[in-house]
Amino acid sequence: MTKLISRISLSLIATLLVAILLGGFARNAHAQLVPMGIPIPTTVVITKPAPGQIFGDAQTITMGVGAKTYKFGLKDAYVDDPRGKVRWPDIWQLVRQHRPNFNVAGVGEDVFEKMQPGQTMTVHGVFAPLNQNFEVIGTEEGAGRFAPAQKY
Repeated sequence: MTKLISRISLSLIATLLVAILLGGFARNAHAQLVPMGIPIPTTVVITKPAPGQIFGDAQTITMGVGAKTYKFGLKDAYVDDPRGKVRWPDIWQLVRQHRPNFNVAGVGEDVFEKMQPGQTMTVHGVFAPLNQNFEVIGTEEGAGRFAPAQKY
């Protein structure tokens, strides 16, 4: 009877140790990930190069609309996250190795095709990290709030 109780005690202790170790590993692995919930409101300020203009050392971004891919110069980008947990560098690390960087969807997906050379546009959208989808919510001509102040 004593042997049975000691065997049960040992098996319970072993099971608890395994559960504690596995729980600790899962918590540590999860702690390295940046919490990116869906959706992430994101804004990009892009420019389409004029004829003969090259990107040079400027950062570029590619947007896939259906079967077409459009390449733009990235002037600025930010995440409209009031909590501040997700930032643009986090999103860029996730999408920079993909071609295209973003798969565009939504009502305003044709905005990339309609951009004129030399034009700058601010595109507001929602980013889905699981499939690199960028759903366009709205656009505005120019650099938006990042445009230089105009003097009259």
